[in-house]
Amino acid sequence: MKKTISLFLFICILHILPVHAQYKWFNPLNAEFPVIQNQGWTEEIGHSYVRLPQRAQSVVREAVWNLSRHSSGLSIRFYSNAPQLSVRYGVTGAYSMPHMPATGVSGVDLYAIDSDGKWNFCFGNYAFNDTIQYHYNLIGKEKCPEEGFEYRLSLPLFNSVSWLEIGVPQTSELTFIPLSPEKPIVLYGTSIAHGACASRPGMSWANIVQRKLDYPLINLGFSGNGRLEKELLDLIGEVDARLYILDCLPNLGGREESEICQLIVEAVRQLRKKQKAPILLVEHIGYSNAATDTTRLLNYEKCNKASRKAYGILLSENTDKLYYLTREELNIPADGWVDYIHPSDLGMQAQATAVERKIREIL
Repeated sequence: MKKTISLFLFICILHILPVHAQYKWFNPLNAEFPVIQNQGWTEEIGHSYVRLPQRAQSVVREAVWNLSRHSSGLSIRFYSNAPQLSVRYGVTGAYSMPHMPATGVSGVDLYAIDSDGKWNFCFGNYAFNDTIQYHYNLIGKEKCPEEGFEYRLSLPLFNSVSWLEIGVPQTSELTFIPLSPEKPIVLYGTSIAHGACASRPGMSWANIVQRKLDYPLINLGFSGNGRLEKELLDLIGEVDARLYILDCLPNLGGREESEICQLIVEAVRQLRKKQKAPILLVEHIGYSNAATDTTRLLNYEKCNKASRKAYGILLSENTDKLYYLTREELNIPADGWVDYIHPSDLGMQAQATAVERKIREIL
């Protein structure tokens, strides 16, 4: 019996190996031009999967620096006519968190865009081992078979990518797409902007907005560390953006109302000294249990009261192109949370819808 099983496994291995041997693999960092989308500071970090340039290490706090190694918001665009496609890569951190699955923390997400501009989600079978692997069977037909579909691969939200390759069959083609020439939106925020707790990268509210608007979106969400810090704002001010979004209130709840107000006022003043693009202030989204926990209720109310006061001060100074998004407009549904603060996919979709609507009003 054992010999029969061993012979069967051997035949299976012989059958599988040629399939993998016939794949050719492409490393995005070896492309002739930078291909990491939504990154910022491309001349300094365009051949890596990080979010802040090396010179920032001596400027920002250690926690911010470590979180900036996460690839949240980054993506890779390419054309391929392959009937199958595989992605393999390594990460440096834990695959999952207690409140967020491995597919969101460490997974990737693939979308195909057809000739009509329609986004199509591609489900891939995945395995989380020393090397993480996703395999896609792509049976759709495109109107331009010589190029195939345009694909966009979203990278992990809460992990650092150490290496990555995309594989297609030897008879197929894959061509990387250069960076978008459009001015980006820059988002500075908390763990919610970072992506907690989306089930997969494509469901992060920032990534949803990026897909809907099709502008580059530089995600500078830092879990627990979105604090409107001068050092980060100096870096953000270097980016020539079409819009700046400040969404840091959930990380400022431990401060006094007057301090929160002053932080917001100074942040906007600091950005406005360098850039003229619109600035959008986003209120605290609230807490899932605010109706049953008075402490939570008072906390977010304090933050939003300070934010509205800051907005009024800035308007009285005739601050140009300043916009505001309220908690009521965000409208996170009662079941749109994973825990007390982090949105589920349902909550992410609600926030994305509200932010997209506001951005369209602004731009």
